[in-house]
Amino acid sequence: MKNKLLKEGSILIAFGVFQVVLFLFQFNPILAVVGFPLYVVAVKENFVTRMAISYVISALVLMIIGKSPINLLFLLITFILPICAFFLLRISKTTAMDFATLTAGFLLYQVLVIKAIKVLYKIDIIAQILFLLKGMFESSLRMVGDDNLSDRLIEFLKLMMPGFVIVEAITLALVGYYITKFIANRVKIQKEFLPFSKLFMPKEVTFGVVVFFILSLFLTNINALYVVVSNMTIILSWLLFIQALSLIYSVIAEKISWSFIRGWLFAVLIIFSMQFLFLMIFIGFLDLVFDFKKRKSKRVEL
Repeated sequence: MKNKLLKEGSILIAFGVFQVVLFLFQFNPILAVVGFPLYVVAVKENFVTRMAISYVISALVLMIIGKSPINLLFLLITFILPICAFFLLRISKTTAMDFATLTAGFLLYQVLVIKAIKVLYKIDIIAQILFLLKGMFESSLRMVGDDNLSDRLIEFLKLMMPGFVIVEAITLALVGYYITKFIANRVKIQKEFLPFSKLFMPKEVTFGVVVFFILSLFLTNINALYVVVSNMTIILSWLLFIQALSLIYSVIAEKISWSFIRGWLFAVLIIFSMQFLFLMIFIGFLDLVFDFKKRKSKRVEL
């Protein structure tokens, strides 16, 4: 009984303190992903009680260090992802719902974080990113002789921000999913997970890529339709990139049995594949069309 209480207390304190750390580090999304092992452990039993008590612990810590009451409201943002982990492990019954849950969770998390940081710290994240990019572009484009070129490019990128935010949410969701899989298997939470080597995008992605690519050829003026098409092209292209990674990893998994070597090679693959992004997107598109490893019967139906 004593050991059980000690274990429960440790989980509650760790959960609460981690949420405070996440809050104080301005909701860093990478740090949020790091918290998934803790969230999976918390989900195993009594999750609602654990979440409520952990929030109280977090709130008390913020009050002790002198944060204003408004901070307690924004602290709730840090509990979006634990709730997604609970939904994934206890409610979701399909792989499509798993990925949809995590992607929606990370997307909501990022949107609310942008607003929270602007209110709490008076920092406009989007404006800062665009400012940094403008500085990079100005130094690179100065030789062109068009002083307004960098400004026009920044305005264009500003319109593309929704697509980039969604791409980030998809990426974080994918990482969170496989962290959850790894930890859930070790703490013996019963859940069927899709191996990354079996990941296969639905045929709608192929259709969408073709349609939006054709539309982009006919759009010359920047208007609402142009913005939608461009953002969708960014999102679908990233899905093709993930498809290519899945294909290559399936080859690695087929040829190499040692999990450590597989993981190391895959990490190297990700690093180098970013240098050949367009080639990877093309490989992903071909795989969706021809299904090189015959995985279509086990594809993810989004």
